[in-house]
Amino acid sequence: MKVTSASGSTAASGSGGARPAAEGFRLDLGQGNGATVKAVSSALGVGGVGGVSALMALQGVGGVEARARALRKGRRLLDALDRLQVALLSEGPTRAHLGILQRALGEQREATDDPELDETLQWAEVRAAVEAAKLERATQGR
Repeated sequence: MKVTSASGSTAASGSGGARPAAEGFRLDLGQGNGATVKAVSSALGVGGVGGVSALMALQGVGGVEARARALRKGRRLLDALDRLQVALLSEGPTRAHLGILQRALGEQREATDDPELDETLQWAEVRAAVEAAKLERATQGR
């Protein structure tokens, strides 16, 4: 179908007749070189990309990634609290500020290998939860 205007459509015109189907891809291993057949069969026996050792190595990298994710979550929490502070000092907080806080709080946080970072993030989460509860209570009265 071809759309000609917002009110209707017409059938698209084509070249008309049906075309015969093209010949598809074919792999004939029976006529090839014996070395090619052996190479293909040996390639089929290849296992996973490293098996268990690769998974173990990835778990080691996970600590660094978990720390980076935790830091990003902490920055989002602190940014949301800063925005709320500015709003309290100027025009007053809105439901948008509550939404920002709730989204930042809703993100799951993994524990990291750094106990001080975990403690700081926990403090920021508690502070943000308290401020979100106060803001939610204040906006319900409006």
